[in-house]
Amino acid sequence: MRAHRLIVLHESIEKLLHEPGCPFCRLLKDFQTIHLQGDSAEEIHSLCNFHAWGVAAVQDAQAAAEVFLNMVNENGSMTGKRPDCDVCRKVIDEEDRRIRELVTLLGKPDVVRWLRMEAVFCIPHAVKLRQKVPLTLTARIDTIIRNYREQLKDELVQLRNDPSPDRAGWGALGRAAEFLVSQRGLRA
Repeated sequence: MRAHRLIVLHESIEKLLHEPGCPFCRLLKDFQTIHLQGDSAEEIHSLCNFHAWGVAAVQDAQAAAEVFLNMVNENGSMTGKRPDCDVCRKVIDEEDRRIRELVTLLGKPDVVRWLRMEAVFCIPHAVKLRQKVPLTLTARIDTIIRNYREQLKDELVQLRNDPSPDRAGWGALGRAAEFLVSQRGLRA
């Protein structure tokens, strides 16, 4: 049996605003892990490639065997098409719910201050958020993306020019990957 890392599902996106990185990615990564660890075999009928391997990696052996056995017995789908995946559908629904939640919080002074001073979004979540906010806030989201892009460019140039293994800054690669495509497993 595998040891499971305890993941806490956050009741509000607001609690993650002052954490590093995209708050949507942070919340959805934990949400995804909870469903990979905890969904029972009866709840999973179809998995994409990423989430099939995720179940194999994080479920204990008996639970993962039960998930896969049920899928084999019912001719379950593992087509690699993400919209067919049960975990992907849950993540997409949660993502939409959390984007709408942040939009409702945009009038709060502390959220406005966060947007002005420290907000970071990955490009995919910024695009989705832009579609939901009033036109007056789209320019702010564009500025957030532009500023973070410049910060990442500086970090990546520095890493490229001084790639010694003992130097700091290797985290820039993960931050750049998240910025471009969001956290691993959240996008096709």
